Amino acid sequence: MIRIAAALLLTLVSLSLHAVTMEAEGRALIFDKDIDSARRAAIKNATQQASLQASAIVSSTQRIDQGVLSIDNMQVSTLGMVSNIEVLDEKIQGRMLWVKLRADIDFEAGCPAGVSGHGYQKSVAVTAFPLLYPQHASLGDLSNIQTELSHILSNQINQTSNLKALSAGMLNVHENTRNAPTRQLSAGALTTVLGYTRQLDVQYIVSGVIRDMTMYDSSVTDPKRNILVDFYNRMDYRSQRHLRTLALDLYIHDGFSGALLFSKQYTTAGRWNLAPEARPHFASAAFWQQDYGNQTQILIHQIADDLNDELRCMPFTARITKSEDNLLWFNAGALSGMKVGDKLTVYRKSNFFSDTMRSHVQLTNTRKTMTVIEVQPMFAIGRLAEDSSIDNIQADDVVIAW
Repeated sequence: MIRIAAALLLTLVSLSLHAVTMEAEGRALIFDKDIDSARRAAIKNATQQASLQASAIVSSTQRIDQGVLSIDNMQVSTLGMVSNIEVLDEKIQGRMLWVKLRADIDFEAGCPAGVSGHGYQKSVAVTAFPLLYPQHASLGDLSNIQTELSHILSNQINQTSNLKALSAGMLNVHENTRNAPTRQLSAGALTTVLGYTRQLDVQYIVSGVIRDMTMYDSSVTDPKRNILVDFYNRMDYRSQRHLRTLALDLYIHDGFSGALLFSKQYTTAGRWNLAPEARPHFASAAFWQQDYGNQTQILIHQIADDLNDELRCMPFTARITKSEDNLLWFNAGALSGMKVGDKLTVYRKSNFFSDTMRSHVQLTNTRKTMTVIEVQPMFAIGRLAEDSSIDNIQADDVVIAW
C-alpha cells in the first residue's frame, strides 16, 4: 500500500483579482412562522454556495491497491471571503424559504497556510460574563450584564457572521474570575482547559470576564455631592470626567477538547450622564441612549467580527451520534450547510492521562472519508466505504472538514 499526499488547486478565476462577483441560491426551513430567521439562514446558505462556486481547495490522501488508484480521505474548502451581498429574489415554497443573491468573493482575505473557510456553519455557545468586581455594576444597576451580554453578543454573531451562536448566559464556566481562564486541578496543577464541554454540544465555547466598569472620576457620582457640584456636573456633561470604562476578557475554547484557542482583552469607555440614583439596567432603552451604551454596542460589534475572523479558518467539526454498519449519523445538517455528496474525514475520539493524571482528549485521523447520503435540518447521514466497526468508529467520535 502506498500513500501519496497531494494537493489539487481548482480555481475558476485568477487569484490576482481582488474579487469576483457570483450569483447563488440558498434555502432554509421556516420554523414557527419565523420568516426573518429563515431569511438569514437562507442568505447564509447562499453565501456559502457563492464562495464554493468561486473557488475551492481539494486536498486528499490517495491509496493504490493492486494498481488501482482510490481516494479515501478528501477535504474540500473555499478560498474567498464574501462581501457586498445583494438579494436578487426571494420566495416561499411550502415550509422552505428560497433566496437568490449576488455577492463579491474576495480572495485576498483567505486563510493562511492553504486552510480556508469551507462554507459550513460552525456552532458557538456564548456563556456568561461574570463580574470580577460586582460592586462596579452598582452604578445604574447593571449587574444583569453578566447574563444579558451573552444574549446580545449571540444575536450580533448570528446577524453578521457565518456562525450559529447559542446564548448560554445562565452558565458561568469561570468560577474563579480573578484567575480566569486558568483553573486549578485537584492534584494542584494549573490548566486553561475547561472542565466540561460535552453538555453544550457545540464546536466552540465563548466566555469571558468583565474586569472593570468604573468611572474615570468617581467624584461625579459621589452620593454626598452638594447642589452646586451636581449642577456643575450636569453642565459639564461632555467632559472626560464622565467617562466610564468597560474592560472585559474574551476566551474561545474548543467544544470537544476544552482547549483554549483564543484570548483577548477589550477595553472601551463612554460618557455616563445619568444621575447616580438612576437604575436603567444593562441593555435597556435608557442604557443604549447613553454614550456609554453606544460605545458598548460598538465594542460588541467588534467582538463579533473578531470571533468570525478567528473561527472562519478553524475546521468544521461535528459529533457522530450513531454508527450502524457503514452508516454514520452526525449532528450537523442542512442548517449547517451540509449537502448530499459532501465528504468529511472521520476521527476517533479518545481520552488519555498524562504522568500527572491529567485527562486529555485526543483526536486520531482514521483516514476514512464519509460521504453524505442524506441530509435533515439538524443532522445528516454519511456512508463509509467499509464497515465502521473495522476502525471501531462509534458515537462521540467526530467528522471534520478542514
